[in-house]
Amino acid sequence: MRIGVVVFIAAFMLTACVHLDINKNISALKKIQPGDSQEVVFETLGPPDLRKVINERRFVAYYQTTARDSADAPVTAALCTPIAFENGQVVAVGGDLAESWALEEEARIRQEAIAETERQETETAEAAAQRAEEARQVKIEALENEVKPVPVSNAALNLKLYRQLLALDPDNSRYQKKVASYEDRLVQQKKTDQARAVRAAKAKRRQSWDQAREGRNTRLRQYTGNGIAEIAVHDMGNGSLYVWVKNVSRQIITTHPDYFTLMDSGNNVVKREISDSLDSVLEPGSISHGKIEYSREIEPKELIFQNREAGRISKSFQ
Repeated sequence: MRIGVVVFIAAFMLTACVHLDINKNISALKKIQPGDSQEVVFETLGPPDLRKVINERRFVAYYQTTARDSADAPVTAALCTPIAFENGQVVAVGGDLAESWALEEEARIRQEAIAETERQETETAEAAAQRAEEARQVKIEALENEVKPVPVSNAALNLKLYRQLLALDPDNSRYQKKVASYEDRLVQQKKTDQARAVRAAKAKRRQSWDQAREGRNTRLRQYTGNGIAEIAVHDMGNGSLYVWVKNVSRQIITTHPDYFTLMDSGNNVVKREISDSLDSVLEPGSISHGKIEYSREIEPKELIFQNREAGRISKSFQ
């Protein structure tokens, strides 16, 4: 019986103390204003019952202003009046900024993480760009050393190396001029080489043509015709032919320079000069003869003699 009375009295006294603390908090909170320092608040109210730290600048202190349902029940934020502190000063009394501040803090942390990622990416990109620039300078220096001893006459190698340099430094005016210059030089060299090759081919063909002249003359000097007239030709070389026209008919025929046509290997009519001796009237059995001259560069393909009396006869040089 005596123990029960003691417990009751103790519980009553504890409850009374709690209510005294709550009333004290309620009374003291009325004195707290935004702008008060953290030190003033703690001197007035004492340590908070609960505390939620958002970051190093912000936290919310909770002071119990509502009694618990039982002595065993914990003190929760719902039973307290919050005081929000920022940079050591009160910014709100009674309004719980913990949740909104927590969301802001999460957003800030995310933004800082994004900013840090961007900073690292920027640093990585800048480092990569720096390495690339250093590598580019090394390549430029190596190519400059490689191209320096190359003679101007070696247009192909110079052009190759300066194109590589221009690719590494597109705005370099010296490289631009060098590339343009060696491109022109290479074009001229190719034209010169082609012209030289053409001349060599012509010379070789001409040599073959001249070497075959003796055998060709054996055939050309034989009279051939159509029963009215016959012609024979001797290739004298250097653009000169000697021609004979024989009247093998029983009628009179005429010869004239206009009756002769010389064709080249491209089937083009060759400009030629014919001696006056081939302008004559031929009795049966008589012969007219003379020289035909033309450019020594030409390889004749066919000599044609044609008029109304004799018809058409020709000699092939092929």
